[in-house]
Amino acid sequence: MKAFLVLLALLPLGVAYYKLESAIDPIKMLYSYTGIGAICLLLLSLFPSSCKRICGVNLLRYRKTIGLLSFLYVLLHVSVFVILDSEFDFVTIFEKSLKKPFIYVGAIAFIILLFMALTSFKKLFAKFSKYHKAVYVALALALLHSFWAQKVAGVFEYSVVAIGVALLGERIWAWRALHVKLF
Repeated sequence: MKAFLVLLALLPLGVAYYKLESAIDPIKMLYSYTGIGAICLLLLSLFPSSCKRICGVNLLRYRKTIGLLSFLYVLLHVSVFVILDSEFDFVTIFEKSLKKPFIYVGAIAFIILLFMALTSFKKLFAKFSKYHKAVYVALALALLHSFWAQKVAGVFEYSVVAIGVALLGERIWAWRALHVKLF
């Protein structure tokens, strides 16, 4: 099942590769595919916990795989910016960042997700698991980054934000319910 999940998650990259030659603006197209893939997989990585709490269906064994696939898309998204769009010109990257604050927000989300990806393996996860709750901060920042990056927000952007808010709201509800029972 995990192999099927990986194949399904990587399918949009195959489509992007196929469409790359005919794209009017290939860099913008790569931004879109990698950004949309990253945000959708990040949202999906939070779904198993909610699914277990609400429906009783245990999909937790897929959470790490989905999270790492999300990080792959995030890494590709950042790589498109650094390598293809800015051509490793860090002065240009800095200047673009000053003009477009959504880049800072995305960079902070990237750093959080990088930390989580690096500490997602058994020995490190045991030591750093409590910090993995930062995924909620990364999600909020990624949603803000995605929303700010658009010149005009459409149905997709509002839908992604609504799903993110619903998932975050469910986490807050579950956390509150747990702490109310304790006291």
